Amino acid sequence: MGVRSALRKELMGLQDSSLLAADDVRALLTQTIKSQPEKSEQGFALISRFNDNHSQLSSGETNKEKLLQHQTHRLFKDILYTRQSVNSWLKKHLN
Repeated sequence: MGVRSALRKELMGLQDSSLLAADDVRALLTQTIKSQPEKSEQGFALISRFNDNHSQLSSGETNKEKLLQHQTHRLFKDILYTRQSVNSWLKKHLN
């Protein structure tokens, strides 16, 4: 993680929070894929699916992944995902 994104997360107050930035979700997905090498192909497809959904949300379209609950940070306008929804989304698609 770069200095800029680390500072941005600190300013947003995401440490020990129930919210995850898109980079955090991608890191969690990557970590999950590495822990389950037999599902690597499915995991990479899931990362691609998340990236597509995040891009659509960033451009103002509706959320196509209904399990992924999100909100927009008031100051930075970043899209943040709830940790619980990310975990349930992962569980649904990797099991």
